[in-house]
Amino acid sequence: MGPFRSTFRRSLIVFLVLLPARLLAGEAQNAFNEGIKFYRAGKYKESISSFSRAIKASPKADEAYNNRGLAYSKLGQTENALKDYDEALKLNGKLTDAYVNRGNVYFALKQYDRAVKDYDEVVKTDTKLPHVYRQRGLAFNALGQFEKAVADFNQAQKLDAKDPEVYYGRGVAYRRLGKNEQAAHDYSEAIKLDPKNAEAYNNRANANSLLGKYDEAINDYDTALKLDPKNAKIYANRGVIRARQGKSDEAQKDFRKAIELDPSLKEKLESFLRPNTK
Repeated sequence: MGPFRSTFRRSLIVFLVLLPARLLAGEAQNAFNEGIKFYRAGKYKESISSFSRAIKASPKADEAYNNRGLAYSKLGQTENALKDYDEALKLNGKLTDAYVNRGNVYFALKQYDRAVKDYDEVVKTDTKLPHVYRQRGLAFNALGQFEKAVADFNQAQKLDAKDPEVYYGRGVAYRRLGKNEQAAHDYSEAIKLDPKNAEAYNNRANANSLLGKYDEAINDYDTALKLDPKNAKIYANRGVIRARQGKSDEAQKDFRKAIELDPSLKEKLESFLRPNTK
């Protein structure tokens, strides 16, 4: 049994781009400014109402459509959000922020091909946005296009070397490419920047276990479980390595705990369980 991965721990780091107030006529400007204030205060329904008034007063206000789309996204109304991003882009095909926001919605909906297309449009005109390269890299990971993902994470790292999700995402890509040394290194960098990332410890442990570094793997599983004590897959992973180390009793405890937390794992762990533990 291969290790349990948590590929998309934080599959979408949403950089919602709220466009600032621009010069609109009278009521449209007032409503637009009000919409931004409500949005920033977390009052998304009120924000939608204000941006709607701005749109009514100025039907070609592309930024108002973009910002109302953000508010819809916050309320989980993705269909309405997509309609607004579409309209914003009809009015202004160079509104890269709307491409970013629409791409993020497609990503959240697991429509990764569409997300990639929108991120493509952004990097055609602006090559200095690290979060867009990172998001496209995550989309490529989801599509199984790991070489492309690595290329995007490399570019994101050049632009922002302090983003832990870049290293985490690239670690996932390297792991899936069978480059476990490089994967372990990237997970280490992610941990340095985000020491409370339980899944980075879990995935580094997985990489190290495949490299035969069982003691290092166990240490990482231990740390991951301190951070996330109800994660059944980490118990299962640690159990497998303890079994390989000949620590049968400890392994059985881990398998039982994993099944207790997630009964669906019993079938996968069946071959590891002693008869009296089934």
